[in-house]
Amino acid sequence: MIKLSLIDEKQSVFYLPVRYKQDGLQFISFGARTLSCAIKFLPHLEDEAIISTSLFGELTIPFCQTVHLFFQDDTIHIGPLVGIFSAGFTGSKLRPIGQRSIFFSKLLAAAKPTGGYAFLFGAHHINWELGTINGYFYTGDGWIQKEVPLPHVVYDRLPNRRTENHDLFIQVKTRLQSEYLIPWYNPGFFNKWDIYQQLQANSSTKPFLPETYQQPSMELIQSLLKKHHGVFLKPMNGSLGNGIFEVIRSPSSESYYCRYHDGEKNVLIQFNQLPVLLSHIFQEKSRDDYIVQQRISLIRFQDRPLDFRVHTNKNGQNDWQVTAMAAKIAGKGSVTTHLNNGGMIKTIDEIFLSPERCHEMKKQLESASLLISEIIEQSNDGFIGEFGFDFGVDNHGKIWMFEANSKPGRSIFTHPKLFEQDKLTRQLSLAYGIHLAEKSILDPVGLYT
Repeated sequence: MIKLSLIDEKQSVFYLPVRYKQDGLQFISFGARTLSCAIKFLPHLEDEAIISTSLFGELTIPFCQTVHLFFQDDTIHIGPLVGIFSAGFTGSKLRPIGQRSIFFSKLLAAAKPTGGYAFLFGAHHINWELGTINGYFYTGDGWIQKEVPLPHVVYDRLPNRRTENHDLFIQVKTRLQSEYLIPWYNPGFFNKWDIYQQLQANSSTKPFLPETYQQPSMELIQSLLKKHHGVFLKPMNGSLGNGIFEVIRSPSSESYYCRYHDGEKNVLIQFNQLPVLLSHIFQEKSRDDYIVQQRISLIRFQDRPLDFRVHTNKNGQNDWQVTAMAAKIAGKGSVTTHLNNGGMIKTIDEIFLSPERCHEMKKQLESASLLISEIIEQSNDGFIGEFGFDFGVDNHGKIWMFEANSKPGRSIFTHPKLFEQDKLTRQLSLAYGIHLAEKSILDPVGLYT
């Protein structure tokens, strides 16, 4: 990385330290914009590149900061320029994307130590005729909008499945990828059944999976209840724990219990007959949109079941690494461990007081999450830069993988001891974007093979 500074000159000129000197350099590029200029090498420069004000303005570089330089043939690429694509913009100068403005301000602030420029934009900020975007940058003075070229790479942060499937956003994604060959990473929310099938087909990840089936019939649910005494019914395209039902068969009587969250409170209802229970669950929902999953008897904390959230990220070297790990304890009477259902967050050290047991659990969760990250990445098209996994541990110490999230929530980072992990996940999200940008410049064929 190198510091970019301005010099007040009317000519288009770019000054570099002598160590960068090579023959044939004629052009400067920023994002999708490339201009010819004079490139000069100064012996007194060390960790600084100097750009004339005229060239700075023509390239529409938003401000001076630390940048990466990529040399390809006769061109120097400055940046990279990473666009973060989302929806739900309000027009407000203080909170341009509503309640999510705080999250995005923290994400964009993470760009400074990684180098390059990151900005936030939506479909309506693109000027296709000029090939520019009126993007949002976050600075020490708050949010500002700057006109910049189309970026080197796009980080997908669309908020939900409904938005993702909207024609407008599909068209933007398709056009930037096909017409401009811009790498697009973290595309798409996962379908639970698709992920299950991918992991089930691999002998190394299959042991982590609870018994699971799609579009469950009453006969199948009844059979699983006899075998496991309890099941979970989950929407295949669900998120945040919404629409999940826990069904338990009483071993002492032919009755069934159903636990769920109705949007306001946790509910527990007893039924004498399974068909009546299922009619209650699916009165407004289609069974075809659900999976049924074996219920695991989880280890407990203060007599409440818990599971573990593990975040993995691709780093700047294109390798997976574990970036955060925490325990989520279920709220009283809750079917899930989500905070909005009364759950709470603990560090792994707060759960396992024995240093040996704590170390062993972290080691097992790390090994499982890295392995599963690799397998899911290999099984899906496109570029994936992060995962959020929900693991359970049963009373025998066996690890189970319940959920894999492509756009993981960040509730665990409300815990004050996870501040550094929170920052690391944001930095690596952009570091991976820098890797993709560099690859797209220096080896575009290799990027897609």
